[in-house]
Amino acid sequence: MEDDANVIELSVEIDASPETVWAILTEPDLFSVWMQGEVTFEPHPGSAFRAAFPNFNVVIGGEIVTLDAVTRHLQLTWGTESGPKADTYPAGSSLLEFRVTPAGSGCRVDLRHSGLPSPEAAREQEGGWHFQLSRLNLEANRIDLGAGLERTLPDWIAAWNDQDAETRLAALRRCCADDITFRDDWTGLTGIDLLSMHIASCHQYMPGYSLEHTGDVRVCRGEALVGWRATGPADGSEGFNHIQADPDGTIRRVTGFQKG
Repeated sequence: MEDDANVIELSVEIDASPETVWAILTEPDLFSVWMQGEVTFEPHPGSAFRAAFPNFNVVIGGEIVTLDAVTRHLQLTWGTESGPKADTYPAGSSLLEFRVTPAGSGCRVDLRHSGLPSPEAAREQEGGWHFQLSRLNLEANRIDLGAGLERTLPDWIAAWNDQDAETRLAALRRCCADDITFRDDWTGLTGIDLLSMHIASCHQYMPGYSLEHTGDVRVCRGEALVGWRATGPADGSEGFNHIQADPDGTIRRVTGFQKG
């Protein structure tokens, strides 16, 4: 019988699609970004698995045991090929297991790590896996939300530049939740209809101005910073929006900041 003290079992909710999380777990390049290391393997049972972490002088070694894309079940052996504890926790000496299942608008990842050499090693590994699962959530959400905002941000800008109420509302509905909250130096409101009215007022009192996005979109755990610039007949202005959005890019909250 396996000693339960030598086994880790963790579950985490991920704000991203099961497909994205499964891709991170089974594509070496994405696995490397997640783990912040240099990971190599082939996505099939029997492939050697190797993860090098030069900053820590550690190399993890093992083998892919199970890789089932239908059930999203991954098993691989895991242990220290070189570095500290290679003698007590050698390459391939433990079994690491991931299961990815849909959950709400995202997914759940169940991790089981068994065959660890001692309860002390299990406690140490548990702390590491809590950190890595949090990083998995970060990276998966960054992929999905980044792609989602590529879809919705053009409609957001189009709505702000549209003086026709009907097409402006249509653009807002394509990119925003119905109960979107918007706040900046000039207003604080909730709802697409009120936001559309506010945009109309901007065109009325600041005729001739248009809005555009500037720079890269920075995404972190369901939130993004997006630069903007307003240009018009007189001096323009610039700043950034702090956006909260669903993984598919649906915008739920925007707080606008103006530089200067």
